[in-house]
Amino acid sequence: MGIQHDGTNATDTTIIVDGSQENVVVPVQATTLVAPAIVHLSEDVEAQNMDEKIPKDQHSAGPHDPHSGGHFDGLNDVDNEQPYGWVVVAAAFFVQAMVVGQLNGFGVYEDRYKSHEYSTSSTFELSWIGTLNVVGMNLIGPITGQVADYLGYRLSAFIGANVMCLSLIATSFSTKVWHLYICQGVLYGLGGSLAFFPSLSLPSQWFKKRRGFATGIAVAGGGFGGLVISPVTTVLFDKVGYRWTVRIIAFLHLAVIIPAAFLFRARVESGRDRAKRLKREQLDRELTMADQVQKQGDDKQSVLVDNDSQTTLAPKRKILDFSMLKDKRFFLLVMVAFFVANGYFNPYYYFPTYVQKHGGTVSTGSLLIGILNGSSAIGRVTMGLASDHMGDVNTLLISTLCASLSVLVVWMLAGNSVPAMVVFCILYGFFSGSYVAIVPTVAAHLCGISRLASVTGIVYGGIAVGTLIGSPVGGALLDLSNGVDYKPMLLWTGFVMVAGSMLILTLKLLMNRKLFGRV
Repeated sequence: MGIQHDGTNATDTTIIVDGSQENVVVPVQATTLVAPAIVHLSEDVEAQNMDEKIPKDQHSAGPHDPHSGGHFDGLNDVDNEQPYGWVVVAAAFFVQAMVVGQLNGFGVYEDRYKSHEYSTSSTFELSWIGTLNVVGMNLIGPITGQVADYLGYRLSAFIGANVMCLSLIATSFSTKVWHLYICQGVLYGLGGSLAFFPSLSLPSQWFKKRRGFATGIAVAGGGFGGLVISPVTTVLFDKVGYRWTVRIIAFLHLAVIIPAAFLFRARVESGRDRAKRLKREQLDRELTMADQVQKQGDDKQSVLVDNDSQTTLAPKRKILDFSMLKDKRFFLLVMVAFFVANGYFNPYYYFPTYVQKHGGTVSTGSLLIGILNGSSAIGRVTMGLASDHMGDVNTLLISTLCASLSVLVVWMLAGNSVPAMVVFCILYGFFSGSYVAIVPTVAAHLCGISRLASVTGIVYGGIAVGTLIGSPVGGALLDLSNGVDYKPMLLWTGFVMVAGSMLILTLKLLMNRKLFGRV
């Protein structure tokens, strides 16, 4: 960089940077230095200044290294998998175990409410607590996911853990069912959403080749939590009573989620950190230019820089952004989530009553649901691993189609055969469980990992709407025959999932026109 004067009395000064010229007007009459409030440098000067600030070892570390000084925006995918990613997966596993395990164990609370504290309330009234809990968590996912991307995954999970703890403590003091709607339903769903979506999305930032496998392990925590929390809650009810059981579970949320969230480490900077960095870099540029002005010559001069050389800053991210829905591929994924969710939960909700209507006992129904959940946990890991080799969209298509066919064929023909019921539980659990594991990896495939919690939250918003429609429709179809004829409900469940499979096929062909191509 150099300064050239046209002459002793020249009024124009030219700054030369790497062969390019910047016009600077220097009034010689000025007797005092006027430091400009805002000075914009050209891109060349900015690059030179930034190069001087970044140590050489940070250049060599690469932009995808979370420990480097570079800022990985996530617009491109990760190009290196690091061992710390498995720590993140383990932390996400325990967060999923606590949040999803508590949601899946609501049946224990419902039985307790019906037999003790709220025995005068109907099953329909009490069932809305669980509905508000689960659907609420997913329905506000488009908002909480974007909040997590802005605040950072660790802080979002911290806030979520405290909200869930407070909601359960408030639940322990509740005396009316509508109190439970607010505390155990809405508030817990809000806190769960703030912790759930970071734990669902973060493993994808650390893995590319093994993304499906890593995500499958993380979401398998939900099945593990359901197997542990429900029996523990039942034992505590007998030992310490209902209200202290809820308080113990509340503090257990803090004991499990906060240490796990402390281990969360994102490879993509949060929206809040990005805004701070841009502001700090702008201030550094202003101070650097002021220093350069002071070093020019012995005369104190005021400097005005041509507006043509202004540096354009990267635009700030919006806290709430739904622009990804303009991408027809992503919109198709949201519609897939909606259609599949219309049928997805019906086997979990209605299979126990089916078993009893067809000669089985209550214990047999509980055992079969246990088999279904166990198979689901295995499917999440296994099909997640398969997606790393076959492609996530291909695996999503296969798993969804096989799950729908298990309903239309195996369950439809099961009748009173317990072995056939076992086969159905194994097949449906295995393939439906993989759906939960693969949807986040498809979202990362389509939209990148820069705002994955936001993207996943929008997809789960579609799941919430589908659940609100599909399960009541299934129940209404059963009521047409007073709960005797299950065929209308089975046809509804199977065909809406087949419709979802056809949308996945459409998505696949949009991404790769080869029918058997890897995508």
